[in-house]
Amino acid sequence: MKIAIIAAEIAPWAKVGGLADVIGALPAAFRAAGAEPVVIVPGYKAILDVVHATPVATGLSVTLEGAPEEFSILQASDARGTPMQLIVHDGYFGREGIYGTDSRDYPDNLRRFIFFSRAAAHAAAILKPEVVHAHDWHAAAVPIVMRADPVLAAQFKHTLRVFTIHNLAFQGIGTRDDFDLLGIAPSYFSIDSVEFHGLMNLLKGAVRIADGVTTVSPTYAHEVTSSPELGFGLEGVLREKNGRFVGILNGADYHEWDPAHDEWIASKYSPAHRDGKVACKRALLEAAKLPHRETTPLVGIVSRMTSQKGFDLLHDALDDVMRLEMQLIILAAGDPLMEKFFQRAESHYRGQLCVMLEFDNSLAHRVQAGSDAFLMPSRFEPCGLTQMYALRYGSAPVVRATGGLRDTVSEFNPASGTGNGFVFDRYTASEMVAALARMIKIYHDVSAWQRLMTNAFAADFSWERAATSYLQLFEKLRRDLAIS
Repeated sequence: MKIAIIAAEIAPWAKVGGLADVIGALPAAFRAAGAEPVVIVPGYKAILDVVHATPVATGLSVTLEGAPEEFSILQASDARGTPMQLIVHDGYFGREGIYGTDSRDYPDNLRRFIFFSRAAAHAAAILKPEVVHAHDWHAAAVPIVMRADPVLAAQFKHTLRVFTIHNLAFQGIGTRDDFDLLGIAPSYFSIDSVEFHGLMNLLKGAVRIADGVTTVSPTYAHEVTSSPELGFGLEGVLREKNGRFVGILNGADYHEWDPAHDEWIASKYSPAHRDGKVACKRALLEAAKLPHRETTPLVGIVSRMTSQKGFDLLHDALDDVMRLEMQLIILAAGDPLMEKFFQRAESHYRGQLCVMLEFDNSLAHRVQAGSDAFLMPSRFEPCGLTQMYALRYGSAPVVRATGGLRDTVSEFNPASGTGNGFVFDRYTASEMVAALARMIKIYHDVSAWQRLMTNAFAADFSWERAATSYLQLFEKLRRDLAIS
């Protein structure tokens, strides 16, 4: 099965969030399962500066609002050797940031990614895939133009259109005038396609038009179809897909995230040889300028500093959290007001709290390896990957029961020895503090903690499982829709 995967991010070169990790790992898992994937991403400066790329096609163009926008296609390989095609347009993708700089989005992002989607659809047409698999709002125009552009519709007559939602909070919303950027018939600005309360909604259009729609965990699929808060107005549209909307849990990239092979950490370790984790904790405390306390658990956070990720809970409960017998390392950046608050808090809780306002991949690895527990108190979390990484590193996740967090973490029961972390249900500061308190109590029971670590190490969320689920879905959709 030949699959064209279209997305705006790819690890390790163009990464803002978990989307990049997915696109960096899923193609290799498809290949291992016998499929033939090709990845199509924007030709960002950050990619072109480091990969060897050769021309596939030059002098191509799509028309935006009556004016031709030229682009070229370059061929390269991703970090795992999967064929990768780059849509090159210096004006749109020759910039320093992916979506913006200094916490500000580029004002023309809607135009940039509609252009990318249309250009990527033309690139995919050349490849003649059996499946086009587009990801998130940046590529949402792909399934739309595959049907609505008469030329592309003829070329994709035998191609399955699948769209994956990574975060429903971001939908690619524009005005009626922005709709003209799609270059399709005005009839598609309708309730049955991209129109949404008088505006253009690319994600809604992709859901309506795609043959199949997925999201990144089973629980999130249930949440976005049953909760207006998490459905962001599209819960009814998603319900209408019936069996053609499913949740497939993301995988963890164990090629990069495995303490037995991790080059970033102070000492490699494994479930059978855990002494290295002690060395990693000492090294992390030293780097964070926190004192080493033998009986005090170290809790790590690696995240975006936003309310979605639960930082408003942590803000409200910080005094109560700091009264617990624990140390906390935060590696995060995002909301400027939140950043200032936690910076000030660091000086107040000197010796107990370290705040690093950045994202550094090597530091992320060291926080995972050196932490005893890992905090993810998310308001909502479509899937989450860092809790999967934490489990691999023998760190106990403390999470809210939402989305993929519910699907991957279960409450540790010291009586039965089952469970791999600590879970709270209601989105309240008091429940989060109570979960941390339960974690600390177990930490002081050495044998129970070792059992918990064993359970964490045993969790397996490999991409091979996810890739198999996708391929089975693609085959089912092709049969059900009689696409051949």
